[in-house]
Amino acid sequence: MNKSVDWQQALASLPLEQVLDCNACGSRGTSRDERWAQLLNLRPPYAVRRCTHCGLRWLDPRPSTDGYGRLYSDEMYFGGTSASPSNYARLVSTRHGYFNARLQALEVMLGPAPLKILDFGAASGDFVAIARRRGHACDGVELSKDARRTARSAYGIELLSGEEVGKLPTGEYDVVHMNHVLEHMPDPASHLRWCHDQLKPAGVVVIEVPQQFDNALDRLRRALSSGGRNPRFDAYSLHHTYFFSPGNLAGLCRRAGLEVVRHRTFNPAATPLWPVSLRNWILYGLLRPVDAIAAAGNIIEIVAAPVGRRLAH
Repeated sequence: MNKSVDWQQALASLPLEQVLDCNACGSRGTSRDERWAQLLNLRPPYAVRRCTHCGLRWLDPRPSTDGYGRLYSDEMYFGGTSASPSNYARLVSTRHGYFNARLQALEVMLGPAPLKILDFGAASGDFVAIARRRGHACDGVELSKDARRTARSAYGIELLSGEEVGKLPTGEYDVVHMNHVLEHMPDPASHLRWCHDQLKPAGVVVIEVPQQFDNALDRLRRALSSGGRNPRFDAYSLHHTYFFSPGNLAGLCRRAGLEVVRHRTFNPAATPLWPVSLRNWILYGLLRPVDAIAAAGNIIEIVAAPVGRRLAH
């Protein structure tokens, strides 16, 4: 039997759990979203549920904690023969300039002095390594033991496991950073409340998630029949537990006691004008105006502070 078929059967047989209520607003008014399931190229038993009040979508059923532990392995996700994406290390290397730009923006916002940063969902440790090179005290948490092993071998960085999170001090971080992490969490509301508790009085939470399928670029691709959906049922079909919009992500922050102080759906560091290329000009020309006009860019980036607290700068 073809290895790809065996692999997809393995995905379909992961341990499952059901999630019936909306995590963003607590509503029990939900419905199945067959269109979204088709965009993800899901196969049974997986499906997508949508909140009829705030519009949040999520996988239901989805892999359980044990199921996601199996999914986020070298074989299925971090670069094995059946992994998705096919070259994870190359994908991560493209983010280095992006991470430097984000840290520079945080230094302007919070001050140039060394910051104490927690990178939750640190993957292979790239953001932690870059932050430390810039002189910051940066800790990282990563649930995947394979990713922690990569961080150790690539950078000599020891990332904390999920079991070690309880050792972290509360109220001592200037920044809690999550880059494409919250959409993977089983309970984003509880996790954001935990992030709130880790902050200093003038600290911030930085969140970036994909605006998956609802962004202008994916809509254009679908209209031109040139993409804008998952091409096959693979690890990427299952690795996001939630699918956010700008509105319900802001609502989720409020539910956790966090006030949004900056919000955008386009980050120019991800689509730079330099080096000059036709692709960069097209992306920049499309995503900047749709962000300004309709918040329809390809990512959602939020900086949030505890309600009632002012930033230092």
